[in-house]
Amino acid sequence: MGPSDAFAEVYDTVLFQGELPDAHVGFEAAREEAGAWSPWVAATLKRSADGRFWAKVVFPAPGVGRLKFRALKPTGPSAAAVTIYSMHVYLSGTPAPAPPGGGSVTPSQADTLGVIERSAWGAKEPKNPYSPHVPNKFTQHHTSGRRPATLQESLDEVKFIQDFHINGRGWNDVGYHFLVDPEGRIFRGRPVDVIGAHVANDNTGNVGVSFMGTHHPPFNHPVTPAEMEASVRIGKWLQASYGVTPETYKGHRDRGTTKTDCPGDIMYARMEEVRAAWRGAPTLGAKLSAWWQTVTERNTKR
Repeated sequence: MGPSDAFAEVYDTVLFQGELPDAHVGFEAAREEAGAWSPWVAATLKRSADGRFWAKVVFPAPGVGRLKFRALKPTGPSAAAVTIYSMHVYLSGTPAPAPPGGGSVTPSQADTLGVIERSAWGAKEPKNPYSPHVPNKFTQHHTSGRRPATLQESLDEVKFIQDFHINGRGWNDVGYHFLVDPEGRIFRGRPVDVIGAHVANDNTGNVGVSFMGTHHPPFNHPVTPAEMEASVRIGKWLQASYGVTPETYKGHRDRGTTKTDCPGDIMYARMEEVRAAWRGAPTLGAKLSAWWQTVTERNTKR
């Protein structure tokens, strides 16, 4: 893998995730510093049995230079098949302050969404008590990761995402409130009435819903009708339960302080469809059906 472009912001940590078929492969990274490359720094690697992995490299000091990576086997540097879904560089430091609200809450989650609960996908308990909030807006995401093809793959992917968020990103729990797979199955992330971790500096009152997959180049996973319908159902449930309106439905790229492509160009282009269906506007198919019924009734009366 060739060197990256230079970075505009200072960083000391690189976090990436993807798929790694070979369980015997590890990674190292080096950074360009004052025109020379630093010594190689080994990555901390966590890999699931199905090949999903995340890895983290922490450099001894901050910098802005280009990066390069290499794969390693026990015998040394080696070629390896690897798919990278996302990579983030950032400056580590003191832990982020706790979200406003404080204290623990007992989630009240009696809903009619048919959600697959945390116990069903083997969720770990959060590291610390949650902080309560009252939902008042809805943010659409994509996980920028694997697109599962079966129920078991979806269960495994949600579990991987929680581990990546807790142990990779250092968060309290999985960041989203709901995750949706291509079949439209809705998985419980955090309880909806507690603060999530999905939009930088804009999480209070903000419900995060993420489609599983990467709806953006180079992967361009398609958005299914079942996923779209799931977001509409979640929106309508949030409106009935908390008064959240379609006007609050935004993409991740529209909120927060971090530049992002989320929820991917493919899903972002279709968000107005979700708003329209949430408002109850008829789809094109429904309009054509109503028109044809009207024509048929007129012809019958003649």
